[in-house]
Amino acid sequence: MTSAKYTTIDELNRIFRFHRLFGSGTSFTDVLDTKRFMACGCESLDPLILRAVFGGAITYGIPTTFECIDNPFYLLLYIEKGDALIKTKDSITMPERSMILLKPYENFRFDTKSTPCYFHLFLLSGKSLRLYTEHSSKVIEFKEKHIGTQLSYLQRMLLRQGADSELLRARILTDVLTEGYLAGSKAFAPSATPGIPGYIQEMKSILDQEYNTFITLDNLEQRLLVSKYRLCREFKNYYGHSPLQYLNNVRIQQAKTLLEQTDITVNAVGYDVGIANTSHFIKLFKRETSQTPAEYRKNKSS
Repeated sequence: MTSAKYTTIDELNRIFRFHRLFGSGTSFTDVLDTKRFMACGCESLDPLILRAVFGGAITYGIPTTFECIDNPFYLLLYIEKGDALIKTKDSITMPERSMILLKPYENFRFDTKSTPCYFHLFLLSGKSLRLYTEHSSKVIEFKEKHIGTQLSYLQRMLLRQGADSELLRARILTDVLTEGYLAGSKAFAPSATPGIPGYIQEMKSILDQEYNTFITLDNLEQRLLVSKYRLCREFKNYYGHSPLQYLNNVRIQQAKTLLEQTDITVNAVGYDVGIANTSHFIKLFKRETSQTPAEYRKNKSS
């Protein structure tokens, strides 16, 4: 796959062709808003880095069809508003808030099913893209809108110059593709509780079983490969508390057991449940129980 031949927006007309407008002489780029769809003006630092060669947002206000022929890049398509039909060997319906990743030279036809249709389209390069192709050509649906926000930010970043710009763009792409991979992946065991994502159940298991270790939102994000903001939002939706509130509650419940069943010091109890700072442990315990640990132990033993 070579990107050197494609350096300007007009060269997209080699790849994309309007199906019903051939007679009018209208080319694909004639109807693009070049403030929202553009070429990346920078050469890649390394072939391994994920890179958006072209991309941005497109709006069709009338029924529109185009064909993608002999595209040498990976193609990322996300429908933000409306819905569309992708015809490869099969017909694939893409509803609002859905995404698909297509491999190079995977020809298809795009049809708007409803208008206005607002979508994000990016042509990508980078050898590491093959890591995300397990679910390529499959539609991935998202419940929330943040993918569109991330792709809009990526589009604005295409014009940014500077040594760090390519890495920042690669980070956005990595986040988007990783979320898509996880959403479509069968790597997590089927949910024991219907409707709760596997990674949320796995996080709850970590909090329940590893409460006495050092746990932060940052290391949960690293372990689960899901944004910590998303983890907080979804965990609270399903369990009624933020992850850290839930963790503190688990720790206090374990501390109660130690205070009732052992004679170890309050300092040791706090340490054993993962709160090494004794003052902080006492403060948390009193906030949850309206008693200090010493008062709780005394009342339970009397």
